[in-house]
Amino acid sequence: MRKHHKKPKRTLINTVKKNFRRLYSNLEKPFRPRNMRKKNVEKSLKSYLTTNNICKKYYKRPQLMINDMENLERVTFHTTDGIELVANLYTPNKESNKWVIACHWFAGHKNWAIHHAKIFTEMGYNVMAFDFRGHGESQEDSTTMGAKEHLDLMGALDWLKKNRTIDELALMGTSMGAFTVNYCSLKYAKIFKEANLKFVVSDCTYGSLFRLLIHVRDIYLRFIPRKRAKKMVNKIIAKHKKAELDVDFGDASIFRLLETGYKPEFPTLFLHSKDDKVTPPSDSYELMLKRKAYVEDDYLIYNYSTHALTIKFHFKTFNYKVGQFIAKQDGTQEMFENVVSEWKLLEYDKLDDLSIKLQ
Repeated sequence: MRKHHKKPKRTLINTVKKNFRRLYSNLEKPFRPRNMRKKNVEKSLKSYLTTNNICKKYYKRPQLMINDMENLERVTFHTTDGIELVANLYTPNKESNKWVIACHWFAGHKNWAIHHAKIFTEMGYNVMAFDFRGHGESQEDSTTMGAKEHLDLMGALDWLKKNRTIDELALMGTSMGAFTVNYCSLKYAKIFKEANLKFVVSDCTYGSLFRLLIHVRDIYLRFIPRKRAKKMVNKIIAKHKKAELDVDFGDASIFRLLETGYKPEFPTLFLHSKDDKVTPPSDSYELMLKRKAYVEDDYLIYNYSTHALTIKFHFKTFNYKVGQFIAKQDGTQEMFENVVSEWKLLEYDKLDDLSIKLQ
C-alpha cells in the first residue's frame, strides 16, 4: 500500500539536488530528437532516444547506445518504507539469468545507469536500473546520500528475486550509486549472498556523508580553515537530522560499518580519478586498505577525469578494466575477448588522444 509522503524537506541536499536536476534536464534538452511523438517507441521509454543521442554525439561512443528498445521494460516496486520507485529492465540476453543492478548518481536517472553498465550486456548479463527516491520517475522524497537510499536498492533486489531467476548477480554504481552498492553489499551481505551476488563495480564512491562534504570544502571552499569547516559540516548534518527525524545521517557511512564489525565478502573493482572535484578519491583508497584482509579487490585510478564521466573520457581503458574484472569473477574470458575485439578496446585512434593525455 502506497503511503502518503509530504514534499521533501527544505534541506541543503534537497536544494542542491533540485538545482542539479534542473541543470541536467536543460543539458539534455538539445539532444532530444525532433518529432519524438512520431517515433515508434513506447512513451515511457522515449527518454532513451535523448540519452542515446548524448551517447552518440557527446560521449561519441555509440557502443553505449540502446538500439534494441524492444528489450526495455518499465516496472514499479515499493521500498519497505512505502516509496514507489520506477525501474527499467534491459534484457538483451533472454536465455541468461545473470543480472546486474545498476545505480545512478546524485540528481541523475536510471537511463545513465543502464548506458554505463552496457559492457555487462556484452558479457551475458541483463540489467535492472531504477530511479532513486526523489529522482527521475520515482516518487518524490528527500535525498539523504545513502541514509535512506539503501532501502531503494534492497527494494530493487526484492523485486528481482520475486520476479526473475538470478543465477549470478553483480552490482554497479556511480557516485551516490557507488556508495549505495558498497554500503548494501557490506550491511546486507547475507541477503546478497543468498541472491548469488558475485562482485561489485564501484565508480567514484565516497565513504561517508561527512567525508563527502569535507572534500567539497577542500575543493571549493579552501579559504575556510579545515577545523572550522569540520564544525560547519557537523552543523549541516545536525540540521538535516532535525529536518529528517526518521533518518540518522551518521548511518550514511561505510567506514562506520567496517568499524562496527561488518566484514566484506564480495570482490569490488574501485574506479576513481585523483582530481575528482565531487567525491574524495582517498575514500576509495582507504576502503581498499580496510578491505584487503577479507577480499581481493581491484582498482583503476586515473590522474584526471570529470566526476562520474570517466567512462566518457577514458572509454576504452575503463571498459577494458570492467570487462576484465567481470571475466575474472565469472569465467567469461571468451566473451571478454569478443567485446575487446568488437569495441576495439586495445586500438587507439584520434578520439582516444585526450584519454592518453589525461591518464
